[in-house]
Formats: sequence, structure tokens, C-alpha cells
Amino acid sequence: MGDTVLRNQQECEDFTRGLCFEATGGGGDPRLGLRILLDRFEVGQPIGWVDPASLSDDAWTVMTCGIGGRLDQGGTAEELAALGCLEDKYDEMGATVAAVRALQESEGVRVEAIVPGETGALAVNIAIAVGLELGVPVVDGDYAGGRAVPEVDQGIPEFRGVPFCPMALVTRWGDVVIVKETVSLAMADRISRMMTLASYGAVGACWDLLPMKQARGLLVDGTLSKAFHLGKVIREAREKGADPVAEAVKAVDGWLLFEGEITATEIADEQSYAFGVGTHELEGLGSFEGHAFKVWYKNEYHVSWLDGNPFVSSPDSMVIVDLEPGEPALSFDFSVGDRVAVVGRRAWEGFRSQEGLDVFGPRHFGFDLDYVPIEDKIEELGL
Repeated sequence: MGDTVLRNQQECEDFTRGLCFEATGGGGDPRLGLRILLDRFEVGQPIGWVDPASLSDDAWTVMTCGIGGRLDQGGTAEELAALGCLEDKYDEMGATVAAVRALQESEGVRVEAIVPGETGALAVNIAIAVGLELGVPVVDGDYAGGRAVPEVDQGIPEFRGVPFCPMALVTRWGDVVIVKETVSLAMADRISRMMTLASYGAVGACWDLLPMKQARGLLVDGTLSKAFHLGKVIREAREKGADPVAEAVKAVDGWLLFEGEITATEIADEQSYAFGVGTHELEGLGSFEGHAFKVWYKNEYHVSWLDGNPFVSSPDSMVIVDLEPGEPALSFDFSVGDRVAVVGRRAWEGFRSQEGLDVFGPRHFGFDLDYVPIEDKIEELGL
């Protein structure tokens, strides 16, 4: 697998595009993620990642992420002033650096590598920036099976039973919270989401403080390199006049699930600092004309219906991209009138186990539906 260093702006763009695609609608704003990389590239910092096998077994690692939803910042001037929140101390990257430093101080260890919590355009690029700030590498892998996930308990270490705490959370205002213990993973997730609500914005976070030997046995490796390759595939298809959506489908060994125009979209306002929740409804185009597709998302896409019947669901992935250029975007950035394609692919096998389905299947999200593997649905419908 080897180590990788991005050589120019185009490679930074390819990498960010691939990360956004793999994130299945979540993983943070790709525009901000790209800006974070380019800011560091322009001052000569090396942008890249390392093979997990290249690190010593006893090196301490930590998982970093940003926690938030559709709205990054909020609160009226009066509300913020009453709380003493007069000036941002950190951006999301700075808050995550502060979280790692707080956790190091609390636990008396020195972190020697960063493991991305998920594959996402902002999640991974912040992890790379945090690593550069701390002078440590980011590993080529993640704890979410090569995609983004909305909740704490969907991290691989968590549903594998690895102790979650300690956790560090830092707000943009500079509030620092160390969570030593929680009664459950659900409560850990709730505490972190309440921090976003209380501070009117995203929170920098880290947990899964593990030696590399243990981390290596939990993470799914190669996910950053795969995202980089995928982003190049989409760009090169455009340059050659080929179909970027079709090429992306091949690159991820997936399926074209639908092509259509978004005719209705609904965004839930509740907990909008903690999650982006909503639905998109599509009317078919081309070979899908006369058919309808609906998808529900909680940051990422999780449950879908084809012509009113249950279709693909998490843990398998669904990705919505602009139809002609094949460009991915966040779930809540698409609007009525957008012409899009929906791509599906198999989940990491661990998520298909019973323990994975317990935290990531449709019933976990409140839908009275059994999980059916995407390949079975495709065969059943003859797609």
C-alpha cells in the first residue's frame, strides 16, 4: 500500500472529491475540506498519509472527528453575549487540535498517529491538518468501513466492544470537556450532540485512544488511497468525454440505482446543529422514466424506496451525485430541480454482521424494515 503525498492542487481536488463520494452524503463540507488542504499545501506542508503497517505497535493513536449537523454556527448576538460567547477561539480544525492536546494532557500520553473516524471530505482533511499541526502522521484507513456514519456507536471500535472513553470535546468558543466515563455509547453520542446544541455549532472531538497494534486490528485500511483513486477516475472521465457516473460505478464495484430530477426535498429543523436530517424525492429520467425514488438521510443516506417499496438501506451505501459531471455533495446541499444519479455499493462486511446491523441497520434508525443486502435487491428487481 505504501505512503502517499499529494503533489499538486489537482491531486488535492481529486482526493477531496473521492472522500466526498465515499462519505455517502455526510463527512463534512468538501469546499471547506479542500480549502483546509490547499492552505497547507500553499505553505509547503506535505499533504498525505501513511501505511498503518509502517508504525510501531506501541505508538499511541487517537481518532479525530468533527461533530455537527446541517448548521455549522448559529445563535443570535443576544443569546451568545448572554453566554459570554463573544469571539470564536477556534475553527473546527483548531478545536480538534485542542481536543487532542487536552486528551494527551488528561491521560499522560503522547499521540503518535491520527486515525480518521470516518471517510469524509472534511473529516479526513481535518485529520490531516491536525496531524500536521501536531507533527504526527495520518494513517491510510478509518474506523467506519470507508464511509461516513452519523453516530458514535457506529464506529468499528465501539460496536466491537472497545472501551470508548476517555473522550475530549472542544467548542469553537474554547470550552473543553473530558468525558472519563459514560453509562452507554448512546449517552456518549447524546453528550457530544448536546455540546453542539449548547455551543451553537460544530465541536472538535477525539476518542479511541489506542496503541497502534490494537488500532491496526480494528480499522479498515486503504480507504484514503481508494478515495484518491476514485476522485481521479471521475475527473479523468470528464476530461475524456466519458460518463463519470458510469466510471465511478465501476471504480467502487457498485450499481447505478437511479437517475432523476429532485422534485421535493424536506429538511428537519430540529437538532440541526447536531445532525442534518431530511428526505429527497426524485422522478426518473432516461431509462428510469416513469419511476420514483425517495431517500431518507441523517447526515448520510440510510433508507430508500423505489416506487414506494423499500429499496436499499444502510449499512450499504447510497451516493447522490450531479448527473452530468458526477460531482458528489452533502446530502442537504441538493435542491429541487437538481438532476442527479444515485449510486449504490456493498457495505464493509463487518457492518453486515448482526452486531453491525444492530447499530446500523434500518431498524436502528426507527424504520420497521429488515435489512436486505443491496445485491439481493438488485437481483430481485432485475436492475
